[in-house]
Amino acid sequence: MLAVGLAAMVAYTIPGLAKAAGGWLSACLWCCLVYFAVEGFVRARTAAQAGTLRGYLLSPSGMVDLLAIFPVPLALASGGEPATSWLFASLWILKLAQSSPGFAQIGRVFVLEAKPLTSVLALFLIILFLASAAMYVLERDGQPAAFGTLPAALWWAVVTLTTTGYGDAVPHTHLGHMLGAFIMICGIATFGLLTGILATGFAAESRRRNFIQTWDLVSKVPFFQSLDPSAIAEITHMLRRLEVPAQTAVIRRGKVGDCMYFIADGEVQVDIKPAPIRLGSGSFFGELALLGDSIRTANVATTQASTLLILDLVDFRTLTAHHSELARAIEAEGKRRMSENQKLRELQIQSGATLP
Repeated sequence: MLAVGLAAMVAYTIPGLAKAAGGWLSACLWCCLVYFAVEGFVRARTAAQAGTLRGYLLSPSGMVDLLAIFPVPLALASGGEPATSWLFASLWILKLAQSSPGFAQIGRVFVLEAKPLTSVLALFLIILFLASAAMYVLERDGQPAAFGTLPAALWWAVVTLTTTGYGDAVPHTHLGHMLGAFIMICGIATFGLLTGILATGFAAESRRRNFIQTWDLVSKVPFFQSLDPSAIAEITHMLRRLEVPAQTAVIRRGKVGDCMYFIADGEVQVDIKPAPIRLGSGSFFGELALLGDSIRTANVATTQASTLLILDLVDFRTLTAHHSELARAIEAEGKRRMSENQKLRELQIQSGATLP
């Protein structure tokens, strides 16, 4: 509905297309408006039933719903032209912020990095005003139209600092050229610093969020519940979380393996003879590849949407070196499964069956 509504709004601003479509564009826009109104009403009613209507209306999500519903009808009711009034439908694009969880993460990054970002902004403003004042002094006599006032020089400084370079105002003096080159370099450095702060903050926030989610999953695995919090934190840094849909192959027989898997949630089926077995939450598989036999001996696929924790070979060796009880448990389970596989092979040989 958002895509359809925005497309109809854009088409409404094209006179020939709007005339050819007749009333279809207006009908489409009204349908989208009604849809967003119903959506906002449902959210408001749910909040009212929970006793949080005031909080919802004052929240960013509530503000977006209000901006999606009321501006267009108010503009039309006040006598505005339809082509102009329907431009308020561009506010519907804010709906994307409601459905994207990444916006909350970006907002948290801005909050956490507020002081460094404010410092960079202050640096930018200092350079901006000093550069505009210096260029005003250097170029006002030679180019009164371009640099005759401080606001005009300020426009040049903004364009130069942002490295946009429209070319509508260019210094002619040698000192002006030197100043312009210095301002360009300062602009690149300032925006590079700004980008670095945001990138570092976003990466740190992503790691923090992934750590919390992985911690919750690790703590639910019975295999790790006997460990102390420091050990769980160490393991959490080692494990990689993998969301796998249902009926998806995780391991294929005959492939070289370099990791093992813990099932945090869901279920997998191990295709072994004489009958496949299923492993649920808390189990692990693929450990034989880390205990010497690097060739996978069975196919493993999910039977339902599952969350797996992956432990690589290098991290496995570090883990077993620091936690001997885990090493013994994994090795014991691995030896048991290897013994079962060996017995199955012997039975197949005795019965004349061909090994897969």
